[in-house]
Amino acid sequence: MTQARALELLKTGANVFLSGPPGSGKSYVLEQFIKTLARKGRKTAVCASTGIAASLIGGVTLHSWSGIGVRRQLNRFEREKLLSNPDINRRLNEVETLIIDEISMLSAETVDGLSDLLMQARESLKPFGGMQIVVCGDFFQLPPVGNGLPNYAFSAKAWQAANFKACYLDEQHRVAADELSEVLLALREQRLTARHVRLLLNRQGIKHYPVTRLLTHNHDASVINRQQLDLLPGKAKAYFMKGQEAWTKSLLAPPELLLKVGAEVMFVANDYRRGFVNGSQGKVVAFKHGLPLIQLKSSGKYILAEAYCWRRELVNGKIIEAIQLPLKLAWALTIHKSQGMSLDAAEIDLSRSFTYGMGYVALSRLKSFEGLYLLGLNSRSLQLDKNVLSFDQRIQAESKINEGGRFTSSDRLALEQAKADPRLINFTEGLKS
Repeated sequence: MTQARALELLKTGANVFLSGPPGSGKSYVLEQFIKTLARKGRKTAVCASTGIAASLIGGVTLHSWSGIGVRRQLNRFEREKLLSNPDINRRLNEVETLIIDEISMLSAETVDGLSDLLMQARESLKPFGGMQIVVCGDFFQLPPVGNGLPNYAFSAKAWQAANFKACYLDEQHRVAADELSEVLLALREQRLTARHVRLLLNRQGIKHYPVTRLLTHNHDASVINRQQLDLLPGKAKAYFMKGQEAWTKSLLAPPELLLKVGAEVMFVANDYRRGFVNGSQGKVVAFKHGLPLIQLKSSGKYILAEAYCWRRELVNGKIIEAIQLPLKLAWALTIHKSQGMSLDAAEIDLSRSFTYGMGYVALSRLKSFEGLYLLGLNSRSLQLDKNVLSFDQRIQAESKINEGGRFTSSDRLALEQAKADPRLINFTEGLKS
């Protein structure tokens, strides 16, 4: 579907799922739609599943806007407590269009919980309380973090009830296609050949200047960060988290944070007023009044990192808190944490990939093949979830119907098969020679 046709469908007021591969212009279409809504004076909430994504579209996190916070589910008592807050109640009732970017990072439970909250707030039996919902994203990105099998947003009951119109952008708007674009497309369609794998392996063992390392496991990233910190001169300053241990383990901020001048760091909380979001990277350039002064890589801005308070309300109404500097060391990052970032270069180690999509997400962080310094691969790193492949096939077919024309008999057959059995896809486990 073209960007122009997608924008036309968005303007009809229908619920829309906007998708497509990297470089297809999803962010541009959202930006144009948001401008259109502003000109019309339509009350709109612009949200995203992560702080980085929210900052890129000039919005806030969905969890902050809705009041859901870190919770994945809400019972009726929790919904009533939220709605007793006049600010939250007003927001949920006055908005006419809700935009959610990076939808792939939301679980089905969160989507259903949001719909239930809006239905209760707006006293409506319609999914999401009857407001227009526009979700944008690519389910080939990493699934929501959690235990067990991925529980994708598109499997939510509210998703099915909302009757989203599929808009799958298939135009490529990259300045120039290179071997990285070719590999990503082949990976996305699970038609990798031996040639594609050789292209990747040829990026091993290349000498390069120091760059961010992307890894699959938190522990490995922690070891590298500590080693790099130890190489810096001087004694590290320690900052300890205050709060209940059972809860603080789920936060991105470490219980004990060690810093030195020269340390590479990343913010792990959102404070739009002070100019940082979850994922903002920088370097410690000095200590003032015992606190680290951070220079952001993106803008060069200086921010004095002060204590941040995370709060959570329990079912019984009790408030628990955790207080720590909103920072973590960032010489090495997990692939999960890199999602949404754009890197000129990176060392990428996929030798211990443990879930679908890790290779696709890590490689798509880079702007070109020249920025890839590969440390290793395993078979899982080049595989994608069959459920996502099937869903993507169906969405592409539905998008062609919504676009009008350019819909062949084979497309129609693929759509009918996907609807009859979502597991039925054209997929081969091994590499094609």
